Amino acid sequence: MSDDVPNNSAQEGRLQRKASVKGSFISTFRQVFLRHGLTMGFIAVCCLILPEVSQAIAWSSSPLMSAPIYYFGVSVGLLLFFFIFLRLKGHQLTQTQVAWLGYLLFISVVEEFAFRLMLPSLLVGVMGIIPAAVLSNVLFASIHYITLRWKLINCLGVFFGGMGLSRLLSNTEDIALVILVHWFFTFLNTPTSPNRQAQAVVSE
Repeated sequence: MSDDVPNNSAQEGRLQRKASVKGSFISTFRQVFLRHGLTMGFIAVCCLILPEVSQAIAWSSSPLMSAPIYYFGVSVGLLLFFFIFLRLKGHQLTQTQVAWLGYLLFISVVEEFAFRLMLPSLLVGVMGIIPAAVLSNVLFASIHYITLRWKLINCLGVFFGGMGLSRLLSNTEDIALVILVHWFFTFLNTPTSPNRQAQAVVSE
């Protein structure tokens, strides 16, 4: 796909630090998936194999299990909003763009299960609820700094956003709701794949 061709002329992104001395710059959908998506997915899978998290998954998923049609409807509504938003911004709904929306949902699922639910559930018995949430979200933000090469200020935003999502999960005990909120705000932050964003910057 043409969107997977690296854009070497991009030196700095809206979220990303300047290219390294070796020229390291995340400029394609493929790079984002391999560096960040697989990392987060691996962490989530590692957490899933631990027996201690099964109870947390059960209580946090009970709202979804009791009203799946409602959550399906909300998901469809979000997709319609995304499509309308993209069209109003002049973006075509290409195969790559649809895949990007799917990736954003995937990353919302694995990040929320890993960093808002499972890791805090493992840590809470050792250090308490608030320290567990803080440590989990520090790790969450740090991974963005490494895998996506985000600027420090943006990683701080990731940390505080993660803390807000942790609070939402604590108040609602509804992991599906938290995932949908994550999906919505992640889309607003990065509505298109990074290569298209880089092309837009270069063309200005």
